[in-house]
Amino acid sequence: MTTGEQLVAEYAETGSETAFREVVERYVNLVYSSALRLMNGDAFLAQDVAQTVFSDLARSSGKLSRKVMLGGWLHRHTCFVASNLMRGERRRQFRERQALEMNSTEDHSEANLAQVAPILDEAVNQLEPEDRAAILLRFFEQKDFQSVGHALGSSEEAARKRVTRALDKLHLSLTRRGIVLSAGALAAVLSGQAVTAAPAGLALSISTTALAAAAAAGSGTTLTLLKIMSMTKLQIGIAAAVVVAIAIPLVVQSEKNKTLRQENASLRQQTEQLAGLEDQNKSLTVENGRLSDLLAEAGKTSSVARSNQQLRELAKLRSEVGKLKTAAATPKPSMTSGLMSDPAMRKMIRDSQKMGMEAIFKQFITDAKFTPDQTTNFVNALGDHIMANIDQISGLMRDKKSPEEIDQVFTQQEAAFQQKMQELLGPDSSAQFQDYTRNLASHLTAEQFKGQMTGDQAAKDQKGTQLYDIMREETQAALSQAGLSPDFQTVPILNFRNFASEEEGEKNLKLLQDIYSRVSARAAAFLSPDELEKFNQFQTMAIQQNRSGLAMNRKMMAPQ
Repeated sequence: MTTGEQLVAEYAETGSETAFREVVERYVNLVYSSALRLMNGDAFLAQDVAQTVFSDLARSSGKLSRKVMLGGWLHRHTCFVASNLMRGERRRQFRERQALEMNSTEDHSEANLAQVAPILDEAVNQLEPEDRAAILLRFFEQKDFQSVGHALGSSEEAARKRVTRALDKLHLSLTRRGIVLSAGALAAVLSGQAVTAAPAGLALSISTTALAAAAAAGSGTTLTLLKIMSMTKLQIGIAAAVVVAIAIPLVVQSEKNKTLRQENASLRQQTEQLAGLEDQNKSLTVENGRLSDLLAEAGKTSSVARSNQQLRELAKLRSEVGKLKTAAATPKPSMTSGLMSDPAMRKMIRDSQKMGMEAIFKQFITDAKFTPDQTTNFVNALGDHIMANIDQISGLMRDKKSPEEIDQVFTQQEAAFQQKMQELLGPDSSAQFQDYTRNLASHLTAEQFKGQMTGDQAAKDQKGTQLYDIMREETQAALSQAGLSPDFQTVPILNFRNFASEEEGEKNLKLLQDIYSRVSARAAAFLSPDELEKFNQFQTMAIQQNRSGLAMNRKMMAPQ
């Protein structure tokens, strides 16, 4: 198997986005887990740290030594980025308080071990390079001793001894910091808590943003990373949100707290705008009344006294008032429309959609055995389809079309897209594409939840297949009972009707919730109680994240 170091080298030399996305998928758990501990359990800040780390990797990939151990570089850089966010007196006091509590209780429960987790990462980061590499390979990358030995250029037995010595040094370092933690407890916490599954979809979100940032840096654009992150999370939301939105804690747009703050700011701005319009309307009403009085007064005056100049002035003022009223009543274009009017921005948005779609349809592309040219043509068609629908959504919302009219527009759009796919793919591949799209929610759910299942890879694959089969059956049953087409897209954020109509969006969300409830009841036959609880959390977050993604994109596409 190609190593992470080789994939980074391939990206640096050829610009292969596929290679970089593979790197992110392999190491996102390592980076996110470390960031989560370093940020004191704040999942949203941890996602920000992970995003920054991989964006930095994309930009500096050409400068990395071919001898660098990628896992070690990523962990060290994660510590660096996190420290910049958490530096200062508050961070120091927090560490000392947690250490004191740990020391006083000598309680090695999971909760207390988690509280001192940030100190563990810092201590690992300060080990000698060989010791740090041994710890990271064994516990963070979760490699067996044979693989550790291969990476370190030694035998399996030598690797085992190296890891043991590194653990002893780490234990000593923690003891000097006032942490009363036995060597056995230390090994246990590293084995059980060193790596936490990153939120499903985070890898896609990170890849999209990091590649966009690297491309911007390479082209000399003046866009900053923060601006690019803002665009990818808020203004390029549809495709990047799909995987995210159908899974556990990730989402859109990376952080729920940030989204809520942004929504609050937007609502405040809209409130201020409405207040301004109300004041303007009041002023217009007063002015209109004044002009009416003038006209009435002019009517009482003899025709001889009426001045042509006065009449012209009154007519002019009347015209200006009419223009002001019209301007106040006319909705402004949506945020999305403004972005789409800029060719460079439109291209960036389209490229982002293409990356998202390629990741979502990765398995289909593999199964269909597409050539590179076929893959490019296929992804281009998907990107064009999304862009056409984005254009439609803004117009439908502006014109306040009914749900029936909205459905008619997208039905025609989908028929044209299916025809294009048949011409592009041919009868066999187009049939496979239709089947894959029809079962997209089942595929994404099974693949994303597989990471939270227990057992070896074979066991996870088997349970993943069972979950996929059950969800596919329950989806078709639910669609039939609802009188909907078997081709109805149950992934809410991929069904474009849901952006144009909040009512349709809620119907889709309820349908998905019902499907998940049925699946959960049947999955108890092969999932453990712990896995079933995680799946219930998964489905709850899926609904929440889809709803948030729809609301955010709907707000951006609506006339202001």
